[in-house]
Amino acid sequence: MRKLRVIKPIFKTPRDRDYFFGYYDKSPVSLDATKYLALEVDFIDNIPHKDNEARIGYFNLKKNDGVFYPIAVTKTFNWQQGCMLQWFGNKNDQVIYNDIVDDKFVSIIFDLKKEEKTILPMAIYALSSDSQFALCIDNERHYWVRRGYSYDGIYNQSKNKNIVENDGIFFLNIGNKNIKKIIDINDVLKIKPLKNMENSVHYLEHMMISPNTKKFAFFHRWKIDDGGIYTRLYTANVDGSDLYLLNDSGRMSHFCWRNNTQLFGWGGTPNAINVLRRYKNIGKFFIKPLLPLYKKIVSGNAIDGTSKISSLVTGDSYILFNDKSSYKEKILLKYLDRDGHPSFCPNDNNWIATDTYPDKKGIAQLILFNIKTNKKIVVDSLMSMKQFDNSPNRCDLHPKWSFKDKYISIDTMNDNVRSMYLYDVSSEMVINVQ
Repeated sequence: MRKLRVIKPIFKTPRDRDYFFGYYDKSPVSLDATKYLALEVDFIDNIPHKDNEARIGYFNLKKNDGVFYPIAVTKTFNWQQGCMLQWFGNKNDQVIYNDIVDDKFVSIIFDLKKEEKTILPMAIYALSSDSQFALCIDNERHYWVRRGYSYDGIYNQSKNKNIVENDGIFFLNIGNKNIKKIIDINDVLKIKPLKNMENSVHYLEHMMISPNTKKFAFFHRWKIDDGGIYTRLYTANVDGSDLYLLNDSGRMSHFCWRNNTQLFGWGGTPNAINVLRRYKNIGKFFIKPLLPLYKKIVSGNAIDGTSKISSLVTGDSYILFNDKSSYKEKILLKYLDRDGHPSFCPNDNNWIATDTYPDKKGIAQLILFNIKTNKKIVVDSLMSMKQFDNSPNRCDLHPKWSFKDKYISIDTMNDNVRSMYLYDVSSEMVINVQ
């Protein structure tokens, strides 16, 4: 049996309060590695609502004194993606985050030195690496379709329907504050339409921008009659042109860019079984009655790993995609056999940081994996708070690389509070794991 070392965190947030950051595609560590962004909250056991607030601040890694330095508050946050808090500009002295101002979802740039705020007219979803633009969704719409990933506080009933006219993906120019819709949901609906799209709830989300800021990827999702969600993965230029359907198996979850032409993520490839979900009547009259059995087969993927049976049904694995190509390279399940939140090391795109969901014992793993050599390092194993597993209040590890690839940050409930751990993995990526 392969013995893997557990690496101790070099920093943990204090245990007397609850702290978290959010998603796996942005760094809480500043470029100069002196500050560690965090959200401080007074509760962990319900979905955040309009009367809750999170304090935005940072820890001083140079002092390492465990003192939280608050800089702002926000009322727009969720447990999975936080408030999209991240470093902005030179990535040392400015941050950007989402909030609600005058009954409108906005984003705010905060200058730590000047203590000045700049309000932008739309909440951001994905920020370009050069801080020149952001991609956005309609968060008023998202409230009705993805509660665990949305913001409370605005209840626009006109957007609580299957398809919302003028919904789509928007380009926010940071400099002049102009907004332009670059993807219209109705245009996406016209691409290779399927029967199971009819009378379904449709939405767009999970935009991620390529390293060179020229392209982005996103999900088109809709709810189908078997009780599940059908997901398509698209890529496009950042002006919305050259829209390309990259994966149409219906099964796709977390992904990232490896470089400017390749993407990597957990999902399925079309097979004889999962292709049946494309047909509305088959889903309604055949798959839905078998849904309890289907869920029993599939739901264990995240907990126990993908089995031969569930792999046959779903086709799920980690997949390396070439953009604008049918080429798909699967990562063998003996190396990575369950869904996680992957991202590539900024300066070595052979190394992936990812995680697992808690197993039956409540243990989740933080993993380093080399896509070229198949070397796998379990950095740490962490306990969840089982009462929150499989609920919107759960705490996924969401591994996040620092800008200079030395550190990985996670969110965890390992100490029976929401916490953030920081690891120095710079020496581990050269270990020869046998």
